[in-house]
Amino acid sequence: MMASGRARTMSLRLRVTAVAMVVVAVTLVATGFLVARWLRSSLLDDADQQLSTQVAFVAELAQHGELSPTLTATGIDTGQVQVITDQHVVVAVSPGLAATVRLDVFPAPPAGAQAAATVPGPVVGGSGSTHYRVVARTVDTPAGTLTVYAASSLRAAEKSVAALVAGLWVGLPLLTLLAAVGIWLVVGRSLSPVERMRREVAAISGSRLDERISAHARAAELDRLAATMNGLLERVDHAATARRQFLADASHELRSPLASARTQLEVALAYPDRTDWPAAAREVLVDVSRLQLLAGELLDLARVDGAGRSPFTARLDLGALVADELARYNDERLSVVVTEAWVVADAALLVRLVRNLVDNAVRHARLRAQVSVTIEGDMAHLRVSNDGEPIPEQDLARIFEPFTRLDEARANDDGGAGLGLSIARSVAEVHGGTLLAEPCAEGATFVATLPLA
Repeated sequence: MMASGRARTMSLRLRVTAVAMVVVAVTLVATGFLVARWLRSSLLDDADQQLSTQVAFVAELAQHGELSPTLTATGIDTGQVQVITDQHVVVAVSPGLAATVRLDVFPAPPAGAQAAATVPGPVVGGSGSTHYRVVARTVDTPAGTLTVYAASSLRAAEKSVAALVAGLWVGLPLLTLLAAVGIWLVVGRSLSPVERMRREVAAISGSRLDERISAHARAAELDRLAATMNGLLERVDHAATARRQFLADASHELRSPLASARTQLEVALAYPDRTDWPAAAREVLVDVSRLQLLAGELLDLARVDGAGRSPFTARLDLGALVADELARYNDERLSVVVTEAWVVADAALLVRLVRNLVDNAVRHARLRAQVSVTIEGDMAHLRVSNDGEPIPEQDLARIFEPFTRLDEARANDDGGAGLGLSIARSVAEVHGGTLLAEPCAEGATFVATLPLA
């Protein structure tokens, strides 16, 4: 069990680390790409600025008619400059530029305008894979329209960009790995309280349901998780306590008629000649009937507990159902006043609710028992009252507990097992309603409420 829990924790840790690694890697790659583009753009801007200064200087010479076939003072010693007419004739060139090299590798811009382009080295007389930056400006001069072309090698810029990219190829995986290690450690530290809580829950056995999980003061989320789990343990503890009490009460209720029947049979067998066998059989039959009643009510209680797991779909008229049920009673003390009240319910369970309340009222009534169905707001109210002994106020809630019978009921030995009201309340609750006992100076009144359809 612990190994399985650890595997799930590690799996979550791995998943979080993997997702974080992907996010970090994508972020670093995108950042590296943007930095490389920025560096290349910045270096091109620097080259364009230098070449623009050079062509501006030469263009000014041409406009003043001071242009010579050999350009010796261009303002930039490393520049390569050509001045070309609109007829594609080279009229001036910087020293050292081969006569076969042409810098007009793209169309001349309009007069007064400037253009720039990056071209492979061999196009402008260079070698290898080095690229060149070419800037051109067209001007009107006394000799006609001339275009000044200036070119510069981008070798230094390309080396800088290549060095940056090489550094990124080495640095990005290393940074990603370092980030993964850090995330792995942080996630592991963050999940360690969860593992501690898991161990605490695993250590709680069925006999130690009163234990609780300790809170985690540094994380509000874990505090809420601990509070939720402690609430669940509290409910489980209460349910287990109630189940133990229920089993103890059921055992006691079952033992009494069994012990009575056994005693009567043992006495009859010990003195067979002096035993009135028909009378003994009748007494044993009373105990068996009580056992049968108890078993039936236990089955009803189990059925009600299981009924709440699926929604009800049948629409029933509670008033008509109550009237039909009361017609089965041949008791002049009973009076009924009902109105039409449609509810969504299980018919068999609703019949059990009505019978249990009416049986209880008839059992304790002296002269009268009243049943009514009314509508108040969006709820149907089933009210059952009798003029018997009043229920002590301190017992109004306790009488709905299983196997609870008040002293008056025990003294009269009314034959009930103490499950009728418990079953009735369970039926009301699984239908989304309630069942309460109202305090009365005389008699007892039970009110069941059910949502209208």
